[in-house]
Amino acid sequence: MDKKKIVIVGLGGMGRGWLGEIKKHPDYQLIGIVDTDTELLENIAKPTGLSEDKGYISIEDAVRYGEKPDVAVISTPINTHHSIVREALGLGINVICEKNMAETIQQGRQMLQASLDHPELCTAVGTQNRFTPGFWSAKQFFKSPECEEKFGKLGVIKWYDNGYRGETRWGWRRHLMEIYAMDQAPHWYDSLRCITGMDIVQVKADCFMPRYSQWHGSSTIMANLALAAPDDYKHRHNWVWCQLFGDWQLGGPSSSSFQFFGEKGQFAIEDQALHLKLYKDPTNRTISIEEDAYLPIDAGPIRGTPYERQGVILEQMSKGIDSAGKTQPDTCFKEAFKSFAVSMAAIESSHTGQAIWVPKYWEDFPCYQG
Repeated sequence: MDKKKIVIVGLGGMGRGWLGEIKKHPDYQLIGIVDTDTELLENIAKPTGLSEDKGYISIEDAVRYGEKPDVAVISTPINTHHSIVREALGLGINVICEKNMAETIQQGRQMLQASLDHPELCTAVGTQNRFTPGFWSAKQFFKSPECEEKFGKLGVIKWYDNGYRGETRWGWRRHLMEIYAMDQAPHWYDSLRCITGMDIVQVKADCFMPRYSQWHGSSTIMANLALAAPDDYKHRHNWVWCQLFGDWQLGGPSSSSFQFFGEKGQFAIEDQALHLKLYKDPTNRTISIEEDAYLPIDAGPIRGTPYERQGVILEQMSKGIDSAGKTQPDTCFKEAFKSFAVSMAAIESSHTGQAIWVPKYWEDFPCYQG
């Protein structure tokens, strides 16, 4: 089978991460780098193994002066995603776009519409955290018979992340108004949706800079999220509530905690496994528990592949191309837009002080109806 030709648009930190995954996947051949940094393009041989003439300053030039790729990985700053994605799709190229999907909800809607206008092409957003062993184990646990037996109905989630990143802003992120909310939080919204199989339908959030911060954009988010299955969007009692805290400026060692509370027990995602605490008497949750675990071996391979993270996205993109778009990656634009919309709702909520009804962003698209 011929290898699929792939280019990377934006050879920064994320682009180099994708480069490593592409080199490990047997279905792909890197044929070019697109970047506006001409000095970088003159020196692509060492990191990529490509000759200097395989560097281009636009996706159009890559097609005009090189070979048309099957796939473009777009790992440029967020504010550029919208136009580059539409250009690539217009050229008949399958697209993997880094998160956050876009800078504004209007841009994201246009990207979604462009993908719907090209059903023969595959799209994906790089929310690869859903394909980590721990999060995959949580998703599989909720689908297993053990969940009903040991955990029961999910009611509350507490999601905490202190990913300390140093004393100063860095790279293109320093230009973001809402640094954490635009760059890291989208991973969490997507992972929550993937694990639970629900949509986030309401958001009340505050994005801010701690008073000691010298950054120019917010490094912290506190959000209350309501998750619901489609049939329960308007059934508030059936909502699952999540308290989410994320920060890049607390200082000290980085840490995270992902806890899920149900009617019969609770669990935390710890590294690759779930640590379960089961109530011996579910009618009295305060007395005694017994501990258990749900392991990656119980969950099975991530999406039936030998890969994790970006490797799963590349594998799904390869299979999707073989199907001429009939089989789309899990994080295709139709799916990813619902996670992206939460990030926009959180920012809108912070700016207005209001709880935001998230489905308002997508409910007029025919692809979500019926």
